[in-house]
Amino acid sequence: MDKMNETYQKEGRYINPLTDYGFKKVFGEKDIMIAFLTDLLAPKSPIEDIIFIDKDLAADSEETRGVIYDLRCRTANGSEFIVEMQNKGQLKFSDRILFYLSRSFSSQERKGNSTWDYELNPVYGVFFMNFHMKGLKPQAIRTIQLRVDETGEVFSEKLKAFTLELPDYKDKPTEYPKTQVEYWLYNLVNMETMTTTLPFQAQQPIFGKMGGISELVRMSEEERVKYNVSLDTYRTNLSVMKNERAEGIEEGIGIGIRQGKIATAKTMKADGMSVEVIQKYTGLTTVEIAEL
Repeated sequence: MDKMNETYQKEGRYINPLTDYGFKKVFGEKDIMIAFLTDLLAPKSPIEDIIFIDKDLAADSEETRGVIYDLRCRTANGSEFIVEMQNKGQLKFSDRILFYLSRSFSSQERKGNSTWDYELNPVYGVFFMNFHMKGLKPQAIRTIQLRVDETGEVFSEKLKAFTLELPDYKDKPTEYPKTQVEYWLYNLVNMETMTTTLPFQAQQPIFGKMGGISELVRMSEEERVKYNVSLDTYRTNLSVMKNERAEGIEEGIGIGIRQGKIATAKTMKADGMSVEVIQKYTGLTTVEIAEL
């Protein structure tokens, strides 16, 4: 084995499928995508085939925005799947999901066809997230669709989003996942550090193929270069998020300390203590105390 292969093997046996390169290599394989969508949707009839379609959805006009998806595929019945990997949290990520689904829906418009009756093909969004979505309770697998508030009835089956939150599956024992989809999430999160064959192949045989195409030693020189660039971007994003969280915690502590000083000063002022005494024990300025 050459020195480059030895370097890669020290990091593990497989590529990291959470990187842009790794994700597209794994789920860009038709058999793997079909197996995953089948486990996620549990359809009444099996998904026999898919075709990968253009990931670049151009803007309708100069005033609108185009979209470039990670992966986009279509089944024989016309159902469309947008499959995305997102490593960095976004404040407006829920809006982004709606935007992606809406753009795919609107692209079905039959312009110039006066007989078109607005019939639409289903559009499903699958969003792998290496973070917990802000504003919602942590939920490993979340299904989102349109429902009637008053009755709980499903308004339409043709628009649905799945969010798959990955953090809870890191470094867990193999006894942790219990469902078909959880087996996928576990393997995706931990694959980079695995040194043996992927687990849960009895539950999902396609994991054997997924491991085979993901082995570092099988990569060509060109593939290794592309993967290294993608891996560097992935690690940089994680580092940035870690720093942002640390800065946020530090800022929160500072705000808490100041709020505590203000509360103490208010109590002391209400008890008739002098400005000098309040200033001595809280560190607030005379102007700040006067404004309380």
